[in-house]
Parts: sequence; C-alpha cells; structure tokens
Amino acid sequence: MNVLVYGAGAIGSLLIHNLCRAGNDVTVVARSTYEELNRNGLVIRHYLQKKTTVDHPRVIKEYDGFHYDIAFSVMQGQQQLALLPVLAETDTDLLVLVGNNMDTDQCEKALKNRNLLFGFQVSAGHREGGTAVVGRLPVTELAVGKLYDPARKSDVEKLNSAFGGRWIKIMPVSSMYAYYMYHIAVIMPYAYLCYYLDCELKKADRKQIRMIIDASKECFQYLKGQGIPVTPDNEDDYYFGGAKTTAMYLLYLIMAKTILGKLMVSDHCRNGLAEMKYLDHRFENYRKLHPGIPMPVWDSMRAWALPVFEK
Repeated sequence: MNVLVYGAGAIGSLLIHNLCRAGNDVTVVARSTYEELNRNGLVIRHYLQKKTTVDHPRVIKEYDGFHYDIAFSVMQGQQQLALLPVLAETDTDLLVLVGNNMDTDQCEKALKNRNLLFGFQVSAGHREGGTAVVGRLPVTELAVGKLYDPARKSDVEKLNSAFGGRWIKIMPVSSMYAYYMYHIAVIMPYAYLCYYLDCELKKADRKQIRMIIDASKECFQYLKGQGIPVTPDNEDDYYFGGAKTTAMYLLYLIMAKTILGKLMVSDHCRNGLAEMKYLDHRFENYRKLHPGIPMPVWDSMRAWALPVFEK
C-alpha cells in the first residue's frame, strides 16, 4: 500500500517502522526532522528490546498532492488542530488521527467529507537528537474507531493489512470519544504526581500510588454520570475494589520504581509538557460545562501540578 504519515515523533516513528517492515511504500511528512531523516534514516532505539532499527521511508517537507491508500496523522491533540486544513486536502481513502485528542468534534467537523477514524497507539517515548527512544510491548496495540461508533469492518481489515497482521494489533472500540475521555481518567493523575515529583516517579510512595487509583476512580464515576460508556469495556473493574484493583495497585507500584515508569510516565511528562497542559485545560473546561460529582482526590493532585502548568 501507499501510506502517508504526518509526524515522526516517538509515537509516529514506531508506527512508521511497523508500516515499513510490513512492506508498504511509506512517505513521511516531516519539517523539523526532514534533514536528519533524509541523512540518517528513521532511527529507533527500542529500549526494552535493547535493539536499534533504521528504516528509510520517503521523506518530504509538505504534502505532495499524491493519492494514498491510508494517511495517518500522529500528533498531540493541540497539534492536530493546526494541521486540519492540510488534512482536509489530503487525497486518501482512509484518514486516521492518532493520539490524545480533546478536540475531536472540531476535527470531525473540519474533516466531515473524509473517511475518518480516530486512534490511540499504546506506546511511549521521546526523541534524543536524531533518535526516537521508544518504550513498547512486543505487540503494540492501536485502538481505532469513529468518534461515536465502531469503525467499518472494511477499514479495520485495511489497517490490519497495512501492518501485515502483526506487530501492530488493531483494537476496534465502539467510541473513540469515550476511549479518549476514560484515558484522561487513567493518565492525568499519574501526570499530576509526576510533575509534583519533578518527573522522578521513582520517588512516589505507597500513599501517592493509592491516590492515583482513587483519583481515577473518581473520574470514572464522574464520566459515568455524564452518560459516557466505559471504554474499553469493563475498564472500571480495575478501580472499584477487589482483586483487579489490588493487581492494578501492585502494577502501578512496580512501574513507579522501574524503567517502565520512567519510559511510560516520567520521560513522557518531561518531554510532553505542552500536551499534558493541553489535556488538563480541555478536561477542566469540560468539567465546568458539565457539572457532576465532586472529585476531591483528583483536585488535590491537580493542585500539585498547577505550578508547573502555570510557568
């Protein structure tokens, strides 16, 4: 397939790598990294796998007007907004916006005439010079769906084909709007604590780890009260007591003290401050417009991060 990708950050680089090794003709639109990608190729250090890969997709500075079977835009939410005019003109059979996004309605309105999906890739990382340092599992999940409905079966099959049926596992969800909202509930308490600890999550104590779970639980209850269905299904089982909550607490504790927490949380918060500020701002605006149950633990943790956000 002919595939176009906007964005070659840590998340986009891993997506590009998997498209390349599945045998697609991949073109990358990259402005700030154009020279280094042309000179050195797409270099990824897969941190947990202790290996480095180099791919050589075609690299351009601006969209070239060609037709593509699939186009991905792998951007932070606030960056997607700036790219909407270009995406609206991109000639493609399927357009997929990948990444945290609290402006989905605006994106869908601007791209109403496109075959559009939203997505979220479960990986993390950052750039160090000309190298993307990536934290990932052996198989990377990519959740996809329309804003309020599941993706068409044909589009899911197209995505599976693009990734060769391996390496990237396509996870259809019933509503990416709901997925993004519940993802906020999971990641923001982690981020608030991380900024409180100067992006050194390993400093977290057991009480603070418990607060992450309690804050997420409050947010799940709030979102349920807004009529937003839990997505993925049964995700709330990990926050409302019992064996799954105990397992989640132990996982969070282990992550905080190991390289997983550094890669997936600390480094991401350190290098993605603009994105975390964007998500926090948009979600707080949502809460003001949609009053619901109190969230005292959430609010106390958020107060920890405000000095960083307000700098």
